[in-house]
Amino acid sequence: MCVDRHLATMPVSKGVGYLCLPIKTYWECEMTISSRWSLTVAVVALTAGFAGPAFSAATPEQVTAALTKLLATDKGATFTLGTPTQSNEGVVYNNVSIKSSDGGETKIDVLTIANPTVDGDTLSADSIVAENVNGNNKGDSVSVSALELTAPVFTGKETGNRVDAVSAKGISLSQPGKAPVAVDSVGLDLSNYADDVPHAIDVSVDGIDIDPAAVDTSGQFASQLKAMGYDKLTLGFYGSGSLDETTGDLQVSEITIDGTDLGTVTLTGTFGGLTTDVIKQLKQPSPPQETLGNITLKQASVYYGDASLAGRIIALQAKQMGQEPAAFVSQITGALPLLLSAIGNQPFQDKLAQGVTTFLKDPKNLTISAKPATPIALKELMSASQTAPQTLPDLLKADVLANQPETEDGEGDEGTDTN
Repeated sequence: MCVDRHLATMPVSKGVGYLCLPIKTYWECEMTISSRWSLTVAVVALTAGFAGPAFSAATPEQVTAALTKLLATDKGATFTLGTPTQSNEGVVYNNVSIKSSDGGETKIDVLTIANPTVDGDTLSADSIVAENVNGNNKGDSVSVSALELTAPVFTGKETGNRVDAVSAKGISLSQPGKAPVAVDSVGLDLSNYADDVPHAIDVSVDGIDIDPAAVDTSGQFASQLKAMGYDKLTLGFYGSGSLDETTGDLQVSEITIDGTDLGTVTLTGTFGGLTTDVIKQLKQPSPPQETLGNITLKQASVYYGDASLAGRIIALQAKQMGQEPAAFVSQITGALPLLLSAIGNQPFQDKLAQGVTTFLKDPKNLTISAKPATPIALKELMSASQTAPQTLPDLLKADVLANQPETEDGEGDEGTDTN
């Protein structure tokens, strides 16, 4: 149910906390609202975490009792479930309300728990659907037309909690005095669980519509975008990846940000050494310093595919300097050898200058890759960056390719640069 594009990430933490990831992470990254949004966490905690073994269907009374007990663990919140009804869809609650201790409130018009079961303190269901979710906290607000969890389980304990998928659609996030940020849909798929932690995670965020004026108080950023022909930004965030604790390999298949009429940035890579013991060390408040010596970089690449952004920037800069775009590009590329001299590695400087020149003359795509001869420890890379940064391109076997033929996934082929 998620989507066909996704995000790779490290294993998420145990318990109910990770189930608020789709709403909370986006809220923090895009709207810089975090601690005040305990209200949103509360509603996801309410709708999260129910699925599991095949017991007989629970009655509405059993479901209400289980929900009440689970919600009561949050001492600072008050909630109203109302009288449930039984339907073909499952146990249905109308006009659910959750009030946080700091005055925030979240309301859910309809909360449906499909095929619920109760076994001891564990409440489970085929799915949980919250319709028309609206939350307000000190002027900040979020609304979601539908939030669904697929095959989740909630035990009321630190262990045994899980959810297979989370999706939300029709999302609107706003702050006082600013235009809202709209998101068409968010999807999260979690699989390959071990010790209650998913080791394969896929995420997608589609149709992020941003009014530049809403995030730019000075107005300069918005005016520059308008000069380039952008009245709004429509973005997407996708990725996929997995962790194999047996081999210790973290495969980042894709972390992509793209924008309509902008371009696409994609990061891929493989990291080694992330064994069970190393992950336990990383979870400590102060991981041992030698931990970074166990984590290695096997390969990585950053790809940019242009969708008119580079051309628009070139045209705007050339206009401001009273030049034709071709003349402006010639001026910039002619200065590249001097501008890149600070790197201190002439062979790599030449390679980078050639790739950037090829790209600027005909913006298509640009890829910078790292494929060290043998896996290299992150600790060694950090040390080299501080003591001898000019050696990094050689340690990483860094390469630069421009305007490569597009592959089926829309990225440039990593073949030899013919330009």
